[in-house]
Amino acid sequence: MTDFCELTLETKGYYGVHFSKQLDQITCLVFDMKSLWIEVVPLATLIKRQKEQNPTLDCTEALIDQTLLAGCSANYSADTVDSCVQFAAKYYLNNYPITFKFSLIRATTQEVSHRYIKPLWRTLLRQEAEIRALVEELKRKDIEIAQYQAEGARLNRTTVQTDTFDERKFRQEFPVRLPEESVYVRNLLDSDVHRSILMKILELEQSSGSSDRNNTKLPVSITQHMNSPSRRRKKRATGCRCYKDFDRVRT
Repeated sequence: MTDFCELTLETKGYYGVHFSKQLDQITCLVFDMKSLWIEVVPLATLIKRQKEQNPTLDCTEALIDQTLLAGCSANYSADTVDSCVQFAAKYYLNNYPITFKFSLIRATTQEVSHRYIKPLWRTLLRQEAEIRALVEELKRKDIEIAQYQAEGARLNRTTVQTDTFDERKFRQEFPVRLPEESVYVRNLLDSDVHRSILMKILELEQSSGSSDRNNTKLPVSITQHMNSPSRRRKKRATGCRCYKDFDRVRT
């Protein structure tokens, strides 16, 4: 579960908060754009802490699953004591307050890489792959529409008519503008070689479905479909029926 809240650690600002469970351990991460604080605590220890501060509450693993790991709304607080951050997450379950406490320390360089930088890069590469797949799908749809038109189909509802997808124009007119960067990530993502190297570094594998899509050749170009009378005569000779209604051109 990942949340975002305003806290005061070294400075006041917005921090990410993340809880996860692996085997019998709970990991608490608090991070901003510069640093990451962490505690990995055994589940039994976290339950013991809760019972010490509230003996009347029967704290169990199921209770932790329902609050800390379920994405419930929480109130967070943090106090810096020496080099540690005393972090608390307070929940209300059936109007009953439940508070879990953690003692966070600043993460090492290796932990920052493992828990923060690499996940960001993996997400970035996945989103880039999704965008590329969607762009190819749009191009195939445009070719499909052009083929329908070449076979005599017409669009009755012109209000749903769209222009042919222009990838260059789409990227230029995208509403988010990036500031000047010391490392221009776009150059790495645009290169097949660099993306392949990044995937190996980040221990990512390309799914069989995406590789099949990448290896699929696009159909004949739009102009060839529209300007080939012999193809159209052949269609008519074999009794191919032309589509007259074309209400839905994009699926």
